[in-house]
Amino acid sequence: MRQKTYCYYCGSELIVDFLEGRQRQVCSVCKKIHYENPLPVASVILPNHNREVLLVKRAHEPYKDMWCFPIGFAEVGESIEDAALRELKEEAGVEGRIVQLVDVSSHINPLYGELLIVTFEAEKIGGIETPGDDASDCRYFPVMNLPDLAFDSQEKAVKTYRELKKDLWKIQDSLDTFFAGTREDRIGYKEHLLSDDLINAIQNNSKKIIELWLNDISTNPSTKSYHNFDKKELYNRGDFIIGQINAWLKGIRGEAEFRSFYFNLGKTRKKDMIPIEELISSVSLLKKHIWMFMYSYGVWEKILDIYRMFELGERLVYFFDKAVYYLIIGYNQQEKS
Repeated sequence: MRQKTYCYYCGSELIVDFLEGRQRQVCSVCKKIHYENPLPVASVILPNHNREVLLVKRAHEPYKDMWCFPIGFAEVGESIEDAALRELKEEAGVEGRIVQLVDVSSHINPLYGELLIVTFEAEKIGGIETPGDDASDCRYFPVMNLPDLAFDSQEKAVKTYRELKKDLWKIQDSLDTFFAGTREDRIGYKEHLLSDDLINAIQNNSKKIIELWLNDISTNPSTKSYHNFDKKELYNRGDFIIGQINAWLKGIRGEAEFRSFYFNLGKTRKKDMIPIEELISSVSLLKKHIWMFMYSYGVWEKILDIYRMFELGERLVYFFDKAVYYLIIGYNQQEKS
């Protein structure tokens, strides 16, 4: 980068002097210091709903025919955000809105000197993807499989972007898997869900959960018939149910076995002369204690943790709703026989 020769203020020759801890250019007459500051550059990542991001192919040197995010210098009188949106419009034909700051990095360019490159994420609000004067092409690429980018700063920014989106993408994938299974009326999922770790924790803490449940149904007004019930049998039954939750929710055991178990449990409780409302209450209390224990078990520092608990709650609701359905069928079947 060429150094300045004359003073902006009086036109006199500049000299080099050691000031403020470093060498600086100073006017030989008016003594004004000519500070050199990094030039601000705006870069923008525009994703679509398929986890792809918009790149433009550079039409001119430097780095002609290489791909990059829309990028350019901020101009006097515009904010760095406005510069990013202007470049997006000029280079790719898209009108956007800033979503968040992604990355800030410094870069030394042999022509322009030191640059400060600010990268934003934006969302599309209008326009049609069309290459501008500085671009020969523009298209979307999978964010996890991009071509080599023209600028190192953008390689760094996309790594940061992937890290920022990592948990969100995990949540989306798990949610899609969960609701796809719900539409197919499945209890269990052989595919991995984010709440699987909590399902394992239920199994590992089954003794504590069952003890809380037993204390509750032994005193709760909604389960009076259980107050003098054989505690060992109840413990074993609760232990079996929790032990099988893991297998049923992960698809290791199928719907037929699940239906048979709760159908027979309903018939048995009818023989024991347990009122159906108390039977349903006992199952609801077990669900409550599983949920409450896991709520106290969780660590609430990340959105991912909150989602895991939400997903666990939805899976338990679906599981126990079907369990109660088969319990009632079994209970009513015993009544008819």
